[in-house]
Amino acid sequence: MKGALYSRVSTQDQTVEPQIFELRCECQRRGWEIVADISDTIAGAKFTRTGLDQLMKLVRQHSVKAVVCYKLDRPGRSLQHLVQIVAELDTHGVALVCPSQGIDTSDKNPAGRLTAHILMCMAEF
Repeated sequence: MKGALYSRVSTQDQTVEPQIFELRCECQRRGWEIVADISDTIAGAKFTRTGLDQLMKLVRQHSVKAVVCYKLDRPGRSLQHLVQIVAELDTHGVALVCPSQGIDTSDKNPAGRLTAHILMCMAEF
């Protein structure tokens, strides 16, 4: 399966390297091909981000079947934004996988979808 990695930190003082290491290990464990490694350095509350926009373009082009990120709060911090992202991923048949939280929204994992919805609420709180 083809996957895209997405990592984000809020400030220049932080690094995405620990996130990327874990995401690469997860893809290797699952035997997935990494087609993109996308990072942002910006507050998660921002709806428009260069990296996130690039990621969603890949999703819309059907270039990936999974988006792998460290935690749910990496793609978005507000419930509204997370729901929008997850809905668009679903529309394009793309799973959201957050290994550190046990989230996998693929069709093969309905419990992962439930966990994602609960944690989306918690991420905003």
